[in-house]
Amino acid sequence: MLYIKKLPVFVLMFAMLFATSCKDAEKKNEEVETKTDYSANELPVNTDSEEAMEAFNEGMEYFDNGNNRKARAKFDEALQHDPDFVSAQMYRTYTANSAKDWSTNREKFMAMRDKANESEKMMMDITEAGVKSDVDRELEVSKKMVEKYPKSARAMDNLAIFYDNNDQEEKAREHWKKALELNPEFVPAMASLGSSYLFDSPRDKQQAKKYFDMLVKTAPNSPRSHILMGDYHRDQDQLDQALASYEKAASLDPEDEIALAKSGHANSILGNYQEARKNFKDAREVSEFGTNLSAEANTFVYEGNSKQALKFLEEGANSLDSLDIPESNRNIGKYQAAYTAAHIAMHDGDAKRLAQIVERMKPISQQLVSDANSPAVTANQKALMNYWDTMVLVSNKKYKEAMDKAETIKQAVDSINSPDKLEPYHRALAVINYHMGNTDKALEHIKQTNEDYIHDEYWMAKIYEKAGEKEKAMELYEEIAEERFNSIEFALIRDEVNKKVSESSQS
Repeated sequence: MLYIKKLPVFVLMFAMLFATSCKDAEKKNEEVETKTDYSANELPVNTDSEEAMEAFNEGMEYFDNGNNRKARAKFDEALQHDPDFVSAQMYRTYTANSAKDWSTNREKFMAMRDKANESEKMMMDITEAGVKSDVDRELEVSKKMVEKYPKSARAMDNLAIFYDNNDQEEKAREHWKKALELNPEFVPAMASLGSSYLFDSPRDKQQAKKYFDMLVKTAPNSPRSHILMGDYHRDQDQLDQALASYEKAASLDPEDEIALAKSGHANSILGNYQEARKNFKDAREVSEFGTNLSAEANTFVYEGNSKQALKFLEEGANSLDSLDIPESNRNIGKYQAAYTAAHIAMHDGDAKRLAQIVERMKPISQQLVSDANSPAVTANQKALMNYWDTMVLVSNKKYKEAMDKAETIKQAVDSINSPDKLEPYHRALAVINYHMGNTDKALEHIKQTNEDYIHDEYWMAKIYEKAGEKEKAMELYEEIAEERFNSIEFALIRDEVNKKVSESSQS
């Protein structure tokens, strides 16, 4: 899981980590006299409408809680009271629910420059830089914002997010800690620090627990506090405790689809597949659009029935056309389903099925690119489609042709200034060289991928194993076997990895 970004989750194809900030309602009155007011630490916002300001503040609480759906409604309400409320439009952009919604609201936000204060203009510059993948400009403006507003925890958080997005984890942590020094109740920083230490290298599980404990203490009535604590328990293989935390979160907000889905993830790892499928169905029913099919498909893969998983994904994706929701949201569901199906077909060596899935994915990808209207999204999606074309060639054992096609992945992102832009390129070349028996080259490329992505770790283990470095391979397999988070990649490799670890321990 990752943190709240300045580009919405559906555009980046990242999972969202939710921050939290609800207070215990029963203690509110008795704490009011001693509680420190950190409102001066916020970035300035301008509106003459009391109603708009009230709705905006409620929206910001939901936003910091990680509840974009409720935050979005409040920002819309604020804009109804004051259409010129720049910060309300800015956060309406950041809580968009589709590529089209993001693009539309982003254009509205960028058109309000003559009404914006200095901090809002800086955020416009940061947003534009992100769309163009101009990381130098984004860093420059983010630093200027901290200099201009040195007491703002939110400005510091914004700089931390930049560092996190650009794989500078230690700097990100440093600035989230500074945000907490400015405002010890700033829960987005607590959540981000806890998740950074839990999920991103270099990891420190004790530090993760420290910040999640802080989060639960600060926001005991927030579902997201208990969701994140559940993630910690899941990582520690305390699955019953994880389930209890997720169920606590769902009891606090029965319409919180994330809490329900998290219970499904835990039940998937536990092997409670019927219960997991019910969790995922319940999550879809209370969600805004009901398009997430992938997690439920994973349960069939865990059971060893990848054909049923593919059937479920195909039928589910076709059924999305009957939903009375915007096309852009249907396309997100179809894209996610196709991505999951492609991984299954590729892992199973079903070259014909993989080719069919990739061809279905391409027009969906192109529509998302059109909706997003972003050079960065355009380049990344082109690279991803070239990656899948490369994998089709690999599945057909056309390795030399695949090698040539892999170069188009690199070319697609040539204009992007991002530290991880070449990961799909190196991932493809690692797999190709593995199949061709070039283990030295395969290792050279796999080491340039994402050490925190379980499928890259798996391929590194396979390459070491093929190269005869059994000890290094087993270290990685053993680490993978301890995974407790649900993904299609893990679902596909779990049995194989567990078998290798078991055989190694017996020998």
